[in-house]
Amino acid sequence: MTTTRASLRSAGAATVLAVLALAGCAEEEPVAEPTATSTATDDAATSSAAEDAQEETSSDDAAADTATQTEQADATSAPEEPEELELSASDDSFSVTFPAGWEDATSTAQEQTETAVLAARDGERVDSFYSNIVITQEEYVGNLTSAVESSAEQLAGEDGEYELLEPAEVDGNRAPGYTLVREVQDATVHQTQRWVSHEGTLYVVTLSAVESQADEAEPVLEDLLASWSWND
Repeated sequence: MTTTRASLRSAGAATVLAVLALAGCAEEEPVAEPTATSTATDDAATSSAAEDAQEETSSDDAAADTATQTEQADATSAPEEPEELELSASDDSFSVTFPAGWEDATSTAQEQTETAVLAARDGERVDSFYSNIVITQEEYVGNLTSAVESSAEQLAGEDGEYELLEPAEVDGNRAPGYTLVREVQDATVHQTQRWVSHEGTLYVVTLSAVESQADEAEPVLEDLLASWSWND
């Protein structure tokens, strides 16, 4: 166990720092109210009735033409699909893809830990929490499976819950992992870690989501691992 102790401490810190509960809210823009109009006199209304009728006819014709053009444009133009977010690690070792709606949060993660090489979060905050994925670069571990199991037990403690997972395929590498449930900032947070060892370097991938978003966030991690591509 002495060969993995430093890495366990490092991975434990990565799990703690992976919780990017970033604050922020959208401000509503004021809605413009219609301006009041003055009432014309009866004489003015009578004298301009013919002109108003002619203008109304012209306006109706113009509106009809505009509607026709709009319908033709809608029929020929298909709605644009939202683009996925493709990111590369800051050490340029790999690239991964996140779903549309996720945002790059690498700089935020690196402010919390210098081991972070990539991070992203969901653009929508739920229960005051952004689902997020943080990838850190850690010290090499010889027995990866044993280290993952020991880390899960250590981080869960006596009251926490964890479950070991079958290794996932990550561009030619096997990535063991586990899920963990714990309380963070008065919220129940579900976290999943995958440990990926590649050419003497260990990368720890951590997904964090509040309980209400755990089932929705898990496929994001699965798709990310499937999209993983080494740049060497």
